[in-house]
Amino acid sequence: MEHSLEPSIQIDNIQMKISIITPTFNRKSFLAETIASVQASVLIPHADVSFEHIIYDDGSTDGTPNLFTGKSYPDVRYIRNDKNQGQSKARNDAVVEATGEYLFFLDSDDIILERTLYNFARKAKQFPDSAWFTADFLHVDDDLKYINDDYYGWDFKDIPDMLNSIFKGEHYMQQNIFIKKEAFAKAGMFDPAMKMGEDLDLAVRLLLGGHMPHRCDFISHLHRVHTKSLSGGVTKEMHLKSALELKTKYSKHLVQYKI
Repeated sequence: MEHSLEPSIQIDNIQMKISIITPTFNRKSFLAETIASVQASVLIPHADVSFEHIIYDDGSTDGTPNLFTGKSYPDVRYIRNDKNQGQSKARNDAVVEATGEYLFFLDSDDIILERTLYNFARKAKQFPDSAWFTADFLHVDDDLKYINDDYYGWDFKDIPDMLNSIFKGEHYMQQNIFIKKEAFAKAGMFDPAMKMGEDLDLAVRLLLGGHMPHRCDFISHLHRVHTKSLSGGVTKEMHLKSALELKTKYSKHLVQYKI
């Protein structure tokens, strides 16, 4: 990969730091709510856990920078790139700027729940050897009204079991991943060439690297589905097609699992 995540992170008096990564492109109308949801995060009683929120503006033309003019949000870093590069590249570039050893990816039209960081930090402390964690999420519309189409994970018995589920189109990854920065880098980060399914692509590489996720029984965020969202027009047929393309992409690596 072209990025280097060295030097290693040095954090004084803090045992854990979380970097929330939010790429954005022309989402000014939603971004303020996303930021507010992160600002409302409650980590108590985890006094040894801190977080930063990196907003990576990937060339917005809707006046997004105005949200930060004359304003200062605690623990928020606004980074702007003048040319739009695509969501995967924007996420990767934002991670390079991150100083946390754990990452949580939150889209700029989604809402994180108040205790999400607390819950992930608690799990990470309980299972320090786990490279990544997954949680459930809910679908909502433009006005944050609940859509009866939940995402919920389940416990897989092993890596082949989870891979088979992904390739059958049964499993989704949409910003419900909490991951060690080191593991993200070793897995190769997001593939900038992918316009759809980049989250599942990362999950497959993590699995092929021998890392099963630890499944968490809580809701991490509200995933907003609207007319302008990248996932809003994705049908089940499109998702299945994308999943099967991943199976072809990694076919040589799947032989060991007889998939």
